Amino acid sequence: MKQQVIFLKGMVCNRCLLSVRNELESLGYTPLDISLGEVNFAGSDVHDSNVLKKRLQNLGFVLMEDKKVAMVTKVKQLIEEVYSGNYDFPTPFRFSELVKQRLHTDYTMASKAFIAAEKITVEQYIIEYRISKVKEFLVYSNFPLSDIAFKFNFNSVAHLSAQFRQQTGLTTSYFKEINKKKLALSFSEN
Repeated sequence: MKQQVIFLKGMVCNRCLLSVRNELESLGYTPLDISLGEVNFAGSDVHDSNVLKKRLQNLGFVLMEDKKVAMVTKVKQLIEEVYSGNYDFPTPFRFSELVKQRLHTDYTMASKAFIAAEKITVEQYIIEYRISKVKEFLVYSNFPLSDIAFKFNFNSVAHLSAQFRQQTGLTTSYFKEINKKKLALSFSEN
């Protein structure tokens, strides 16, 4: 069975996947698989790309028609895999080496394509992604900060805290308090 792949810019989380799936289904499309930045269809299921492009733009996504976009999408997928909180980081770990190994491409070329498409460096994107995942873990889990730092490959709790404050302007303690308040509310409702 022949597959067609389209690439989207602007997908950064699981809610994006759901939004894209809902929009595609409302247009009558049946995607086989949706991942960050990538949608797979059976055959030539995409029949009116202008309507699709416009509807996706309304959601904040851009339909990409460039070959380099595939590279950027694969780099983002690799970032999502590595910084999911479940990756077993080797020592020493270099993301650039992983890109070369897994994507079979030169990191410099991938980095230039990423900057052209996303307007930020791979490194800055990784920092932003890691911090967003740390926020998620602080609010929705009971892991201690030392475990969270380890899960996202920070050198230490101090390194995580400093980078967190630099990126968000807030402390990790503030986000832990949200978790405590959430738990207190759930107990008071019972």
